[in-house]
Amino acid sequence: MTGYFGALRQRHSPPLSPFTCPVPETVRDDLALLQAERLHAFLPLLCLMIAATAIAMAIVVMGDLPWWQQLAPPLIIVGSCLAVLLRSQMRGAPDTAEGAFRQLHNAMFVTAGLGLVAGLWSVNAFTETEKYYCMVAPVFIGIGALVTATCLLSVPRAAIGGMMLTVTPIAFKMAIYDNLGVRVMAVMMVIITIMQSGVVLSKFRETVAMLTLQHKLNQVAETDFLTGLDNRMAFLGKLNARLEAQETVLVALADLDGFKAINDTHGHLAGDAILVEVAQRMRRMAVSADSVARLGGDEFACLFVQRDNSDQARCELDAVRNLVGLPIAFGGQLLRVGTSIGVADSRDEGTDGMALLARADQRLYEDKARNNAKPRLTETFA
Repeated sequence: MTGYFGALRQRHSPPLSPFTCPVPETVRDDLALLQAERLHAFLPLLCLMIAATAIAMAIVVMGDLPWWQQLAPPLIIVGSCLAVLLRSQMRGAPDTAEGAFRQLHNAMFVTAGLGLVAGLWSVNAFTETEKYYCMVAPVFIGIGALVTATCLLSVPRAAIGGMMLTVTPIAFKMAIYDNLGVRVMAVMMVIITIMQSGVVLSKFRETVAMLTLQHKLNQVAETDFLTGLDNRMAFLGKLNARLEAQETVLVALADLDGFKAINDTHGHLAGDAILVEVAQRMRRMAVSADSVARLGGDEFACLFVQRDNSDQARCELDAVRNLVGLPIAFGGQLLRVGTSIGVADSRDEGTDGMALLARADQRLYEDKARNNAKPRLTETFA
């Protein structure tokens, strides 16, 4: 089941995806959660409106249809609305992307089914009721479908599908009716439906654009512009979030040995090249890190979430130390830096984020003092 709903979030969505236009992979889960949240907020009003329309329709056609045709459609519609509303209130709004996709997926089937029941019921009433008010049922249900689509703006595929399945049988029946006025009304109903579909799609695209822009702004705010790593704000945010979730973390602070000498000797372009390459090497080796960040200057940090007692994080940090120490090519020369690393584990040091960072920083300088590294700055290519 998880794999199925995970598949709904792939870039090439299957036919049952709740999306109606291309959605960037980076915002798909956030978009689904936002859609589900809006649907949950509108659901009481939406169910009340649909149920009230069904009851009013039943009153309008009372006496003109067989008893089962008068009772079955409103009972199906009202019963479905009550069941959906009760289930929604008991479960609340989804708090995971998978739950949101499941709710949006189900909404398509519910609205399509109810729309088809309402549309066929309206066609039957149009055929069987007296001529002087046979248009009441189609107009009633048509308006209800359009209002329902407006309430379902956050679920565009459900809104458009339900509206189309409601209006299509009504419009078709009216279009073949032997009366020019009725045919004109059928055409107008189709035109309004198409226009309403355009509004739904437009609102959805606006939501996608808003979330995409917000994601890009968040990325800029939380990313180091030079290396592409997390910046200090993003690192601290993830650290605090993990600690608040009562997870066990290991914090590592790293500082480059000999970096200032390279900057002074070869210039800031060489320094920037060193920082970019070191960032790539750290990201390559610290594969299990929840965050790899540049805190500023030549200071880096790694955050590991430890879900078992393995030494994977420390092994990865050893690999980082070894890889960072390898030569870096720049301007026909090989530049070398070393790295000093300080580590703090919340299992031993407690769950205060600032205290963990202070302890890691203290161990960083202890490591730097032990290394007493004086790296060879350059090697010339043969």
